[in-house]
Amino acid sequence: MIVLFKVPPLSGIASLFTTGFGGYQQLAETLVISTPLLIMAVGLSVPFSAKFWNIGGQGQYILGSLVSTWVGLQLAGSLPPFLVIIVAIIVGFAAGAVWAIPPTLMKLYLGTSEIITTLMMNFIAVFLLNYLVLGPMEGSAAKAFHVPSSAPLPPSDMLPGILPGTSLSLALVIALLLAGFMYVILNRTRFGYEIRLIGQSPDAARYAGVRINRNILAAMAVSGGLAGVAGMAQVFGSTGVLLPQVFSDITTSFGYVGIPVALIASLNPISTIISSIFFGGILNGAYGMELVYGVPVDVVIAIYGLIMLFALLGLSVNLRGLLGGLRRRFK
Repeated sequence: MIVLFKVPPLSGIASLFTTGFGGYQQLAETLVISTPLLIMAVGLSVPFSAKFWNIGGQGQYILGSLVSTWVGLQLAGSLPPFLVIIVAIIVGFAAGAVWAIPPTLMKLYLGTSEIITTLMMNFIAVFLLNYLVLGPMEGSAAKAFHVPSSAPLPPSDMLPGILPGTSLSLALVIALLLAGFMYVILNRTRFGYEIRLIGQSPDAARYAGVRINRNILAAMAVSGGLAGVAGMAQVFGSTGVLLPQVFSDITTSFGYVGIPVALIASLNPISTIISSIFFGGILNGAYGMELVYGVPVDVVIAIYGLIMLFALLGLSVNLRGLLGGLRRRFK
């Protein structure tokens, strides 16, 4: 793909990884991008393990960022900063979870495709964000400079930085803790066992007495909630303000990019740490490749699509191999 733009492939790939991982500042910026991506992908791993396809992470991410920002602005100055951050995390989780419930209920009780309904909820979230930021939540600077944005959060209410001289914040620590926590939930609890059993064989799960609808609903609430926390982390840990153009840019649409991140990690929250940093580095490095060689950042989106295609193909091949092995064994 790089060759199509008449760029030496090895040089292009070298610039991609040099910009993404080639130094202290570059690595810090990659980790900033990877943080909401990690939280998003960990959340998607839960319903994906039950073969319930949540394509609405972007909308849940938007709702979490929207509600947490509004609450942060309302509470600014009236509560200590650490309490504002805790409340913002809670309401961000709640907003994302609530946004995930309607398409889940439509699937469970009306039989509609969750792929279509969760995807369409993303568009509703985008238009709701545009309406609020261009209206009730519009900041004074946005009116002056004609750039759609909310009022900024007070610097004191932002998540504190953890690396001097960079924009990397405590959001990364929160993301890593969530990844570890969800690994335990999926692999060491009854809920996680039942979710994986539903994904492997719904009939066997039903025969074993697993309450499928309740577990799917809980899985989607957790997934949407973590997507909402990812949105909160993006605003409170990085931008400090709601920018609609960020959510409409496919390169920063973590709800979509989180899908291949989760799939390439085989839905393992710990492995997702590595895959999110890899994807974050590719995205960060894409800007350097565009600057040096003129290769559009959109090429990275094509790379994301190819990775998702091959990840799904790999899952299919593994499943066929497993079934073939079982047939041979029992013949």
